[in-house]
Amino acid sequence: MKLIDSACLSLASPALPRMALMALLSVSVPMQGLAQDTLETYTARYETSMYGMNLNIERKLVATDQGYRLSSEGKSFAATLSEVADFSVTDGQIGGQHFVYQLKSLVKRRREVHFLPEEGLIRSLKKKEWTEFPWEPSALDRLSQQEQLRLTLINAEQKGAAPPTSLTFVVIDGPKRGEKILDLVGTEELETALGTLETLHYQRRFEQSSDRSSDIWVAPSLDYLMVLTRHEEDGSPIELSITAVEFDS
Repeated sequence: MKLIDSACLSLASPALPRMALMALLSVSVPMQGLAQDTLETYTARYETSMYGMNLNIERKLVATDQGYRLSSEGKSFAATLSEVADFSVTDGQIGGQHFVYQLKSLVKRRREVHFLPEEGLIRSLKKKEWTEFPWEPSALDRLSQQEQLRLTLINAEQKGAAPPTSLTFVVIDGPKRGEKILDLVGTEELETALGTLETLHYQRRFEQSSDRSSDIWVAPSLDYLMVLTRHEEDGSPIELSITAVEFDS
């Protein structure tokens, strides 16, 4: 198991030759032109501030018999947050299976998304009400879309292509089906708890009149893991920043 934190970040610095870095992170290289269907599993730790609460989040990707499970768990004295997404990967595309979100605090919230290709449906739960959508193979839940971003960037690199300047993801969330468009802002050096990282900065596209903003930074040297994300809506900011990561191979 590889632990990457501030003590050993120098191994993952931009000065390290790319081939040595890929060996360090055990990134498998598929045949040219073929989409990669395997993801490096990991445990990442983040700290976040949201709705006046400070939480430490553990995000974990593990392999399962059906594909992968991505979980995100956080706990404070006032609240417990849990998200779990099960999915498969085929030809570089994540196929959703099941998603559950739970928040336990003064109020309790639960969301679910069930992907049912055999029934030609996607069923989504919010506020105890189910909404049904026609089946879409590329539809994602809000957690697995982050692994799709990672997988898309990994495959672009394996093909020798530049990072996409724009990406569109279909996301099912509660009663809404949305197309989330991410635009590449550029390459940025980011100061993190792990030290200085070279990152790709993507920004979600909103209507000009919107007061919302959403930005995400991913690190190529960490297999395109998210290292920072910031969201703001109605003047309420939420930030999630990485503090450590362990790769499983």
